[in-house]
Amino acid sequence: MKQLYREERLMLEAEGYRLPAVLALPQGGEVKWRIVLLPGSMANDVDGNYPGTPMKPHLYADLARQLAEKGHAVLRYAKYGAGTGAEIVDEQRVGAHPLFARQRYIAEAAIRKLREMVPRAKGLAVAGHSEGSVHGMMVAQQAELGVDAFISLSGPALRYMDLFIHKAQEMAKEQGEIIDFGAFKVNATHYIRAFELMRAGKPFTEDIKADPTMEFFVKSWDNDTPQAREGQQYMRDYDAVDPCIEITKVPCPVLVVQGGMDESGVHADNGERLYQARHAIYPATTQLAFFSDLQHFYKPVSPGTTWQEAQVMDGETDKRVGEAISVWLDGLKEERES
Repeated sequence: MKQLYREERLMLEAEGYRLPAVLALPQGGEVKWRIVLLPGSMANDVDGNYPGTPMKPHLYADLARQLAEKGHAVLRYAKYGAGTGAEIVDEQRVGAHPLFARQRYIAEAAIRKLREMVPRAKGLAVAGHSEGSVHGMMVAQQAELGVDAFISLSGPALRYMDLFIHKAQEMAKEQGEIIDFGAFKVNATHYIRAFELMRAGKPFTEDIKADPTMEFFVKSWDNDTPQAREGQQYMRDYDAVDPCIEITKVPCPVLVVQGGMDESGVHADNGERLYQARHAIYPATTQLAFFSDLQHFYKPVSPGTTWQEAQVMDGETDKRVGEAISVWLDGLKEERES
C-alpha cells in the first residue's frame, strides 16, 4: 500500500569526506526495513545524477522514494567529485585507505548512521548499484554490521577489467578491428591488451603507445602522475574482486535485480551469472528480479535504442523495481517473524 513519505537532509561524515545525504522515511507508522543505497563507480550527487555529464538518471532518489512510500526507511548519499556537493574535510583521513576500498568504509559509516537515525525496524538491508553491488556484498559478509538482506542492483558478475575486455570482444565480432563506443573509437586488439597489461602491472607496449586511437588511454593510464597511480591502483583493487565468488560468501538472503537492456559495461547476463553462482549454494535464500525492457538505471528502453542513448535516459525509474524489492523484503520480514 502506498504511503506518504518525508525526506531529511543531512551530511554524512566518513573517511575524511562530508557527503550530502538524504533519509527518506514513511510518514507515520512503523518502519518496515532500513535500507542503505550504495552508489556506483562514478561521482554522483545525492539523487544519483552525474554532474558534468549528460547522465541524469536520478535512480537513487526515485528508488528511495518508491521504497519509502511502501513503508521503508532509505538512506542515500553522494559520492565525492566535482559538482556533487561533497567535500574533503580531512586530507589525512582520506588517504588512509586506497580509493576502491574507501567506498566500503563509507558504506559502513552509512549503515551506522542509519541505525542511529532509525533505531527500530524489522531489519537492515544494503542495496548496492553497479560497483556499489561489489562493495555491498563485501559489507554484507561482516557479521558485526548486522546486515539482514543484500540487494544487487545492476551489479557486475565479472572482474572489473574483464567487463571491458568482454565488451570489446563482443563489439569486435560485429564491428571488426576498430570498435566505436560512440564517444571514441579504438583498436580492439590494443584496447584489450592494455587492460591485460594493467592487470599484470606492466607498462604499455610500444605498438599501443604508437596507436593514435589509444592516445587518450595512454596519457591517462600509462604515466607516473599521482592521479594516474591512484587510478591504476583503483582498477587493480577492483579487478582483484570476483563478484561471483564474493556473492556466495554473503550469509544473508540475496536479491539480484537486473535489466535486460543493460549494456553499460555491466551486461544483462551479469544478473543471471550472479544469481546462478549464489543459487547453487543457497537456493532457498537467493532470488532474481529480471526486467527484460529496462537498462542500467531501470528506465524502459524501446527497440532500436542504442546503448549510448539508453545511458542518458532521464525518465522516472520503473516502479516495478521498487515493488519487487519491497515485496521481497516483506516476504523476508514474514519469515523472520514466523
